[in-house]
Parts: sequence; C-alpha cells; structure tokens
Amino acid sequence: MAREKYTLLLVSEKAEKTRRFHLSRGGLRLLILTIFLAVVGGAGAIIYSAMKFEHGAQLNSENAKMKAERREVAELIRDLQRIQEMDTYVRQSLGVPSRQEMKESSTDVPTTIPVSYLQNVPSKVPAFGFVTQQFSLQGSGTQPPHTGVDVAAVLKSPIHATADGLVVFSGWHHLYGNLVILSHGNDYFSLYGHNAQNLVEERKRVKRGDLIALLGETGVTSGPHLHFEIWKDGEPVDPTIFIQEYRSEYMTAREDEKE
Repeated sequence: MAREKYTLLLVSEKAEKTRRFHLSRGGLRLLILTIFLAVVGGAGAIIYSAMKFEHGAQLNSENAKMKAERREVAELIRDLQRIQEMDTYVRQSLGVPSRQEMKESSTDVPTTIPVSYLQNVPSKVPAFGFVTQQFSLQGSGTQPPHTGVDVAAVLKSPIHATADGLVVFSGWHHLYGNLVILSHGNDYFSLYGHNAQNLVEERKRVKRGDLIALLGETGVTSGPHLHFEIWKDGEPVDPTIFIQEYRSEYMTAREDEKE
C-alpha cells in the first residue's frame, strides 16, 4: 500500500513561480511541530523579556526608594543638629540662660552628653534575635541598598539603648513607623525603627542598656523586626563594626544565656 503524501504549494503573487513540496505524513507532523515550537518559543522569549524588564524596573524603584529613605534620615539628623546649634545661638543672642545653666537648676532638661569611650560608643546589642538583613550600601543581586541591620524577634521584645545618649527624636516616621533616634556625642547617632511602642521621650537622657522601646512591625515592613542603624559624621556605618554579635545571621543568644 502506497504511503500517503501531502503536497505543499507556494504560489507567488505574480504567479511567475510556483513551488511544490511533497511531504509524508511524518514530515507534515514534523513541520507542524517545528512551527508550533517556534511560536511557543518566541512567545516565551517575549514574556521572559517582559518579566525581566518589569523586575529591573521594580528593582530600580526599590533602589530609588531606599536612597530617598537614606537621604530623609540624613536630613532628619542634620536638622536635629541644626536645631540644637540654632537654639544655642538664639539663647546667646538674647541673653537667655544656656541649657547648661538650666540643667544646673533642673534635672528635667538634659543638654550635654558626657562622652566616655566605653559608654558612648554604640556597641551594646539593642535587641536579640535573628539577623535577616545585613548592612549594604551597594546592594547585591535583587537586594537594594540597606543602611542598617534588621533583627527579627518576637513581637514586643525589649529594645535597649546601644550606648549612653540623648533622645533627639521619638515619634512617627512614615517608613520606619515608631522611631527612636539617640545622639551619643562625638557625632554618633543610633536609630531604632518599626517599634511597637516608644518608651522614651525627646530630650531625655538614657544610659547604655536602658529599655527604650518594644520591637514591632509599624511603618513599611513585612513582619516584626528591629531596623537598627548607626550614623557617624552624618553618614551610616555598618553596625557590625561595633556589634560583633550581628556579624552572624544565626539566632543571637539571649543576654541571660550568655556566660
């Protein structure tokens, strides 16, 4: 029995040439499969390219957001410094008693920060937990720049002051939620974000290890954690330089479990 064949005609619009291709049933199936795979492959390449483009756009958006967030925090810290400098200038111009003189008559308005290398350098662990993201100004892969460390822990875990200092900000920030910023003197600042509750008021002095907040998930966050930053001379620095416990991504020991 003769094998069934198929003829494929290609006719020119000018009808000058006509090409005939004879295909067996297997050849026709192969041709159809090839065309199908080409169409699917082309569509897949277009979809993949679109997804890569969308991912790149999203990453650029996150990078821009993180840079804007960093600039906002820097401006906040610089504003606080300018406010303190302006307050001193205005008091001197008007002959109003300085904050140091007010301090001598009242213990409610601390103004200066006695600097001690051991007590004012931010080196105490503020919260124990699992380090979920490390410090990175450049970012890596799909991760945008990150100007601090994130420490995940149980909701409302205690957050302690990393060093002696003055509370220069305790309030709400649209990205960090409940936020506390401490000034430690010698141009050191520490930042504690996403708190469930702030436990200190502005212009109050704190000692190293004092309870200042409860860990939470306020602001822009995906779960309960502390976002902790250290700033020096108006720039963020890697907290793990000062706090070795945060160099590991494993669960850090609770303070009462340490030897």
